[in-house]
Amino acid sequence: MEHFYFNQSMLGHITNAPKASLSRAIANLDVTSIVSDTGHNRKFDIENIRKVTDVIYASHNKPIKQKVQVFYNFKGGTGKTSLCFQVATHLSLLGFKVLCIDLDPQAHLSSVLGITEDQNCLTAYDILINDAKVSDSLIKIFPGLDLIPSNISLTRVEIPLNAKNRREEKLKNVIDSLRLEYDYIILDTNPTISTLNMNALVASDRINIVCETQPFSLAGLRVLVDELEKFYADMGIIPHYCIIPNKYEIKTATAQEVLGALRAEYGNIVQNTIIRKSEEINIASKKKLPIAAFCKAKSASFEDILDLVHEIVRISRLDF
Repeated sequence: MEHFYFNQSMLGHITNAPKASLSRAIANLDVTSIVSDTGHNRKFDIENIRKVTDVIYASHNKPIKQKVQVFYNFKGGTGKTSLCFQVATHLSLLGFKVLCIDLDPQAHLSSVLGITEDQNCLTAYDILINDAKVSDSLIKIFPGLDLIPSNISLTRVEIPLNAKNRREEKLKNVIDSLRLEYDYIILDTNPTISTLNMNALVASDRINIVCETQPFSLAGLRVLVDELEKFYADMGIIPHYCIIPNKYEIKTATAQEVLGALRAEYGNIVQNTIIRKSEEINIASKKKLPIAAFCKAKSASFEDILDLVHEIVRISRLDF
């Protein structure tokens, strides 16, 4: 993943920064390009990209009050992991220091970040159950993006986790110790109602519920939100969550009706950004790349992902 490069034009699209500001930052910083000629043909690797975006974007979008962002739905196939991957990688490209924690035994997020099943990695199971050090489980994906991976061992976490005191708070204790090290901590969950997912909910500052704009997803969402509200009431915690409409087909009447119902029932909880259905997001997962690494600047998917990332950054800076 570290072997992709961006030109100045793409940096402008990612950061929404004026060309003059980018040129000034590149000139003032110790930034080198892989092409010696001037102008838009100059390309920069991730490390140098982050030097620029840190000054142009990330430093102006702090402090961050909602650092821990969970992507959640107990319905499978909503596109949760794909959006989690895109958000995490683009936050890193924007200059933030990001940690991903994969809590799904299927390890799709770990896989798309380049971790194979045969790698002998420590996971959240080892941290929560075997008291492994977090530092021993961290994998550096590229500058600004770390991962605590997952594998099949997480299928065994429920029984020993349930036997612990204050079982729903074990992950929160781990994450709280990492808050000063990272700007964002992004959690991908499995599509179940489990003790491990309850840990993710308790640890979170904000829950991003990814919802397909389909009738069955809307029905499932009502159940999910009701369960969330009950769980948080039992825990004595004020919930902070939003709904991300995904796989929207603008020409489909059903999708329009579902989106209208989402807005009518949940109001401001629904994100302004709507992720349109697109093969490019699937291709990005197959290529194991952020969509900005290969798409055209006028790509609808690229536009949607950037809108979502910028909206998450804006909301994460607001007071609860």
